[in-house]
Amino acid sequence: MRHRKGKKSSLHEDESTSSATPEVNLEKHQRRRSSTKPPRLPASERNSTMQPEDILGDCSIFQPARPPFWKRKRFHFIVGVTVGLLATYGASTTPTANDFQSYLSMQLAEMDFPSLMLPTGVLVDDLLGNFTSFFNPANTPTITEETFMPAWGAKDTMDLKPHFPVVIVPGVISSGLESWSTDEKARKYFRKRMWGTATMFRAVILDKESWIHHVRLDPVTGLDPPGAKIRAAQGLDAADYFVTGYWIWGKIIENLAAIGYDSNNMMLASYDWRLAFSNLEVRDKYFTKLKAHLETSKLVHGKKTVFLAHSMGSNVLYYFFKWVESPEGGNGGDQWVNDYVESFVNIGGPMLGVPKAMTALLSGETRDTISLGSFGAYLLEKFFSRNERASLLRTWAGGSSMLPKGGNHFWGNYDAAPDDSKISTTKQKDDMDKEILSNESHYIHTHGKLLTFLKKRSLEGIEDNNITLNLDEENNDNNNNTSMKDKYHYYSMNEALELLFATASKDYSIMVKNNYSNGFTFSKQQLQKNAYNHTKWANPLETQLPNAPNMKIYCLYGVGLPTERSYHYAYVNHDQSSSSVSNTSCENSGLESQDDVSLCLTSPGSSPYSSNGQAKDEEGGIKPPRLMYIDNSENDGVRFSDGDGTVPLLSLGFMCSPSNGAWTKYRDLYNPGHSPVKLKEYMHEESDGIVNVRGGNKAGDHVDILGNWEMTLDLLRIVSNAGENVTEQIYSNIEEISNRIPIVPQP
Repeated sequence: MRHRKGKKSSLHEDESTSSATPEVNLEKHQRRRSSTKPPRLPASERNSTMQPEDILGDCSIFQPARPPFWKRKRFHFIVGVTVGLLATYGASTTPTANDFQSYLSMQLAEMDFPSLMLPTGVLVDDLLGNFTSFFNPANTPTITEETFMPAWGAKDTMDLKPHFPVVIVPGVISSGLESWSTDEKARKYFRKRMWGTATMFRAVILDKESWIHHVRLDPVTGLDPPGAKIRAAQGLDAADYFVTGYWIWGKIIENLAAIGYDSNNMMLASYDWRLAFSNLEVRDKYFTKLKAHLETSKLVHGKKTVFLAHSMGSNVLYYFFKWVESPEGGNGGDQWVNDYVESFVNIGGPMLGVPKAMTALLSGETRDTISLGSFGAYLLEKFFSRNERASLLRTWAGGSSMLPKGGNHFWGNYDAAPDDSKISTTKQKDDMDKEILSNESHYIHTHGKLLTFLKKRSLEGIEDNNITLNLDEENNDNNNNTSMKDKYHYYSMNEALELLFATASKDYSIMVKNNYSNGFTFSKQQLQKNAYNHTKWANPLETQLPNAPNMKIYCLYGVGLPTERSYHYAYVNHDQSSSSVSNTSCENSGLESQDDVSLCLTSPGSSPYSSNGQAKDEEGGIKPPRLMYIDNSENDGVRFSDGDGTVPLLSLGFMCSPSNGAWTKYRDLYNPGHSPVKLKEYMHEESDGIVNVRGGNKAGDHVDILGNWEMTLDLLRIVSNAGENVTEQIYSNIEEISNRIPIVPQP
């Protein structure tokens, strides 16, 4: 804009037609520029009228000197992006890329974000999501040596290829949940994952109350509360990864794709695992859609479907089998399952429930309840007190489906339990030996005593925590039973369930009893009647398998891992003042220690552990303690048995035990169609990799088994119509355990 020559003629024209320009304006302009001394204007223009843009263009004061290129932000940005991309590419092409990426992502989850005081907003969500996405093996274009293994190495030699359509039924908390609410306070989360992905972490860390409002359910209806609308994510990515870097079904999906499967013949039947099974149909028509999919699949492919069900997914599928036959459900008739289901593959299914579900619902314990490694601990342990955890879990009726089934008859009593023996794996022999007396006919801590309460007493004002240490010596004298009773109080499985219902709200008790049953029956007539009672449909001890002689059943699970089986609890005596308890606010009870014992599950200022109309007095049976918690002073408060780290062996294998199982030995009672049943156990072996945080390709852990190569090959055999090549394999003493459970069939 400096001295534009094109304006010269026009300036002269202005001179001839306008009055003389005052000299004072030009003089002021020159004085302002006196310090810079720019070239003088031509005489012809000096007397002309100066436009504002001409003045600014001539003033160097408005043109700061440009910095050197190496100090410019653009240079820093380009260098930073280049280095980052090179580092990411290098990491993704290393032999241990998958392990390293998973490790880094999990370490991000362990960071104490609250102390960083990150600002609330979408920016943080994108920051966490985009940063961790660099380390997601599912999104990296580079193919590593472990990707699509073991399918790539075996598909030709084993002739693995698609044959049957596949439906995957994930377990509890596996499916992602996203918000569909358009409420004003929920709009910022619209169609974002409230369970799974970085959005969940951001919401829990920075918007905790809103997150709880979204994910909790109405305690009366068991459905969405006002202002919240959460639905299960759909598609294969609904449960392939829990969060970036932490796979669930991702490796199985990769291997199925490697032998030729795609979205046309493989479906992931995700569901809202918070809902009671009956409400899955009431709200989402889940079972109606699943039935329609199988019917359409057979019409398109001309073949029946193979179900791959994991964890609670096996319980959901068992419920579906009864629903689809029932006139009160899908009305498919007695032959529907036989006509449309080729195989039921039960992977780590807790068919008889899990004891840790009891402690989670009873007192908010979550040491491994969610069974998602550090991510579960990150969310539940760091950001929620026991109060909040138990309150939230009790609104999720789906989780209550995993309360143990069969009562004392299957889980033991004060004298003994079926799995009160030394487990067969060498790794845990030493740990188990210290729980067993030299007299093997009697056990101090039989698992039949599911909850062992230590009655803590004060000695001269000091709490005596050493009572347990003297137990072994005292128990050697058979006359000391009175002493033991003074120090301990026990709850068997039946009593523990009664304790749960007594301490929980009335709404919770009604909800559980209206949806589930935890009993058993040996009567064939009663089993047939139970086919018309939906509360029995998820319990294999109270309902029969469908009459499907052509449906094959595979029970696949890991063993060799210490698994929670029974617990040491402690409570404060009733004679102590309860005023401090009743006045304790949930907001002030978040200490993760033995002092964090009060549970404000109803409303601040009240304790649900007080006696109420549901609780019995001492003469009538159970009277709930006001305060309870797992007592970490003895064996970390937990007694272990064999299993997959989450589900005890008793629940994993009893139904399928080859010689003594309910579906085999007692098939006339529980398996009327005599569906063939095959059991295979996978011994857990630790990985040698330093950064392999998921156990490696020989893992037997409840979740990590989905990356076990041997089991993956067995799944590929089954879907390729080569299930006869899956060999029976038993490492544990499941046959011995099953044989200890007496079953007397009745008419």
